[in-house]
Amino acid sequence: MFYLFHGSDELGKAELLADMRTRLFAADPMAELNYGELDGRRLDLGELHAAAEALPFIGDRRMVVVRGLVERCNPRGGDAGRKALAEGLIALMGGLPPTTRLVLLDAKLHGNNPVLKWAQTWLSAQPAPDAAGLIRLFDPPSPNALPSWLGGRAKARGGRIEPAAASSLADALVQDGQVNLHLADNELEKLLTYADGRAVGVDDVALLVTPIGLDSIFAFVDSLGRRDGPGASSMLHRFLDNGEAPLRILAMVARQFRLLALTQALGAEGVAGSELPRRLSLPPFVANKLSGQASRFSARFLDAALRRLRDIDTEIKTGRIAPDLALDLFVAGVCGARSAEASRTGRG
Repeated sequence: MFYLFHGSDELGKAELLADMRTRLFAADPMAELNYGELDGRRLDLGELHAAAEALPFIGDRRMVVVRGLVERCNPRGGDAGRKALAEGLIALMGGLPPTTRLVLLDAKLHGNNPVLKWAQTWLSAQPAPDAAGLIRLFDPPSPNALPSWLGGRAKARGGRIEPAAASSLADALVQDGQVNLHLADNELEKLLTYADGRAVGVDDVALLVTPIGLDSIFAFVDSLGRRDGPGASSMLHRFLDNGEAPLRILAMVARQFRLLALTQALGAEGVAGSELPRRLSLPPFVANKLSGQASRFSARFLDAALRRLRDIDTEIKTGRIAPDLALDLFVAGVCGARSAEASRTGRG
């Protein structure tokens, strides 16, 4: 039996292969000895025949995974061996031992690929096609369908992501009309872990799916608290140089100061540290970081910073000041004009 999986959705192919391996290993205690992977980009037919026609060791079946072989048969000029490779592969696929499961993993195949065309025709003529083989095209979701894909992935993991947050995450992931689904899945997993049981919201996406990581925001605010103008200014301009939008930086910094003020207020009320994650609706590791950072600021400092951030937001949105300059002036105002100005001058 053969499986021909092709397409540009590498994540989908990898997950299906992992599921097949899991089922094989669960059913056969000797499966590890009857499983092998081959690089089809350099494989010759003799090696493939030897692997595919070998009898399983003690167990009932043997699985052979070959990557990138069938795509070598795509129509193209200047390859004299392509026809012979296709004919040899077709002969093997049509006569596989019943104990062999041949899994062919390839990029998206050309519609006129001779192996693909043969497999489609051959399977349709079988009395029980599902028992003879399987062909499946793995295409990633389009940019418009990506939010739904993210929602489905979150649900499958036992979590939730708000529709607006899924759209925001999709916008951040799509580059030149393409998306790396492995990256998308990793970012979604990070967000679900951070949300810790609640639905992932737009603020979560803005905080975590950005060149500015959570640790960077803590470090930036720490620099402000130490009145380290050069350090804070250096980090600010690194954020900007990495393409981070000034208004997003402002929103993230304002959110951090609001959380610090709330953490400090809860502490003043006598709320235990173990209760902070629940009261702040944040994972324990984030609440612990906030608690440690809040102890380094005075209530007066936090209040002044929040008032200044609100003013800056209004000034930017009414066009009274350029966003980059407003952030520079915020650093200067918090840390002292001399140190911030020295950092900007040194930056050139």
